[in-house]
Amino acid sequence: MNQSAKRTFPVSLLSCLIAAAVPAVQAQVQQTESQELEEVIVTAQKRAQSIVDVPLTISSLDGQALKDLGIDRFDTLSDMIPGLVVQQQSVNNNGYVIRGITSDDGSAPGAARVSVYLNGTDVSRSRASYFEVYDMERIEVVKGPQATLFGTAASIGAMSFITAKPQRDFASELTVGAGDYGMRKVEGMATGGNDTVQGRFAFVSRERDGYVENTSGEADLNGYDRLAYRPSLRITPSDALTIDLIYNYDKAEDPGTAFVSQNLLFTDDAALSVPDNDILGMDDVGVDRTVKDFNATVSWNIDDHLALTYIGAWRDYDSLEAFDADGTAFEVLNFSEEATGDQISHELRLNFSGERLNGFVGASYFQEEAEQFVGFATEEGLFLSCAGALAAAGIESCNTASTTLLTGGLASALPYESYYANGADNRSLNLFADISYQVTPDLEATVGARWVEEERESSYRSALPLSSLLSAQGIDSDLFFGLLLNTQGETIDGDADDSAVLPRFNLLYSLNDSVNLYGTVSLGQRSEVVDMSSGVESIIPAEEITNYEFGLKGRLEEVALDYALAIFYQDYENFQVNVVDQDSGQIRTENAGSATNTGIEMDLRWSVSENLMLLANAAYIDAGIDDDADNGIYAGNQFRLQPEVTGALSYLYERPINADLIFTSSGSWSYRSSVYFDIENRFEEDAIDLLNLRAGIAASDYNWSLTLAASNLLDEEYIMDAGNTGDTFGFPTYIQGAPRTLSLEFSKRIGAF
Repeated sequence: MNQSAKRTFPVSLLSCLIAAAVPAVQAQVQQTESQELEEVIVTAQKRAQSIVDVPLTISSLDGQALKDLGIDRFDTLSDMIPGLVVQQQSVNNNGYVIRGITSDDGSAPGAARVSVYLNGTDVSRSRASYFEVYDMERIEVVKGPQATLFGTAASIGAMSFITAKPQRDFASELTVGAGDYGMRKVEGMATGGNDTVQGRFAFVSRERDGYVENTSGEADLNGYDRLAYRPSLRITPSDALTIDLIYNYDKAEDPGTAFVSQNLLFTDDAALSVPDNDILGMDDVGVDRTVKDFNATVSWNIDDHLALTYIGAWRDYDSLEAFDADGTAFEVLNFSEEATGDQISHELRLNFSGERLNGFVGASYFQEEAEQFVGFATEEGLFLSCAGALAAAGIESCNTASTTLLTGGLASALPYESYYANGADNRSLNLFADISYQVTPDLEATVGARWVEEERESSYRSALPLSSLLSAQGIDSDLFFGLLLNTQGETIDGDADDSAVLPRFNLLYSLNDSVNLYGTVSLGQRSEVVDMSSGVESIIPAEEITNYEFGLKGRLEEVALDYALAIFYQDYENFQVNVVDQDSGQIRTENAGSATNTGIEMDLRWSVSENLMLLANAAYIDAGIDDDADNGIYAGNQFRLQPEVTGALSYLYERPINADLIFTSSGSWSYRSSVYFDIENRFEEDAIDLLNLRAGIAASDYNWSLTLAASNLLDEEYIMDAGNTGDTFGFPTYIQGAPRTLSLEFSKRIGAF
């Protein structure tokens, strides 16, 4: 694929920067003195702990590491976290894969498998879970069912994002960047205050033209146009009381996703568009998404042993995406999806700590109203001919003159529009407790549980008008020949109540001051689904998970190396899968029966010297639907988006050039074995590995820096997804991954850092 016209930053510039530092790197390798590793503090168990003392498989990256490694999107986290894969078709459609299990259900009634937390609040709904990653304090990723800590959505794990908080001393930072494909970026923050009130304002604006050339006249695809800002306020009336108020605003007006046929992959020949219409919400392929979020956290340290925390949040999202689903120049399958919703949550938690007893008890309430509206637009004659329905009339497939031929020239085009929508009104009340007891100086036991009471209401409505062409032939039918439920705009609904107790049991044993062993048994549950798309209430039972885990965490002081190793086994009952109905094209949830998941994960952090840090991770996963006749057609199949092997090697390096300047560099190499893109295991991609590299110079006091970055440095061709909506109609489509992209960024800091 010839993309040179869009590239204005030469790779040779990056090579020169690295070459200039080779003598310094060689000198560094000759050094043998190791450095101390900074302790990693996490709050996954609702209290500050060293990561080695947490009896869970957990990974964490602080804000500085995110900047140094160039991690500013969800999908780039995959390189740094073992067993994590983040697939992003678009800002509207994210898939999270932890230990081989995917969470990407976009329907309103569907429940998440991965909890995405933002400042202690659940924002896991698929279409609302994405936000820009900027000005972060840290990110924590926890594996395995974590209902006690993160709610029922954490049936396979949780991702917790904690934003940077205001500080008293003034500080500000501004970053500007530019790159190929018209990339432009402005990011900044300012903070300051006094002993009682501190404020912070952070923002980011990012743009990039699409890397898939679109010859239809509409914008090139797979680009982005994002704006986000976050004002926050911290009020500290006393040393014991802290009030944090945070507002988040995220806006995306991306050019849209390129669903292309296989023969158009990695070419400049895509021609994707949607027609002028009244149903899709826009007349171009693209995304229009707005997310608003407010969070209030009140922390009161009652005394040295008791602390009370309240977290209240409100979140509103409206995400519209229009796409050409057939992957061809024909405007046959034109869809849009608009996901809207409001969420309100409250949590009250009491933490207690003592010499041998630590833990918390609490209660939470969550309420959500959501809808997924799917619009469809086509031209009747073209659609029927592409579907093969006009072959008997001697009209070839995808003949653009089909309507003219069938009407004898009376009409050249007959636009057709329809829709279906599913809604949800969900409420849950939770009571939870978690207690850790120091049995002996070397042994700690933890037991926790969450009781959840859920009320789930689902609704469905659709409108499919009769086809004019079919009616003229004496067939009173819509274009789908009655295969899709038509409520003629009327809403039907159903509901279900459910309750569960989800416990966890952990043991942490200290072999010595440097090595800890831990074992975990935990239960998880993905909520049942109330499906109304068939016209009658259908309950897909709750997915139940039993997780067994054994791990080892330690540190080699003499070489400044931290390591973590985990082995796990997970047993699933009523495993829920999302499939595309081959008759109607709708996505529905099915019960695939039993499934198992076995694996091993490894994480290393090595401070080789004062100037060089190495990071490595790897995971092996053997998972799938159990090969049992009772599991039906999916028996023995591998999970969607589940690689058997993943791994990554990263580094952070810096070295003085002279008294005023330092050379900085970071990079990552990541590997992922082959994956299937569907539970039917029909669409597969071979293994891929990607290389990212950053190099630059900075002031010795770090108050400014200049960095040249390359993503996918070797320009590997790969795909992110296959099959998709078009496959239902005989038009399988593919989404290609990003090619090599280059950028240059300048950052300036002022104040206290």
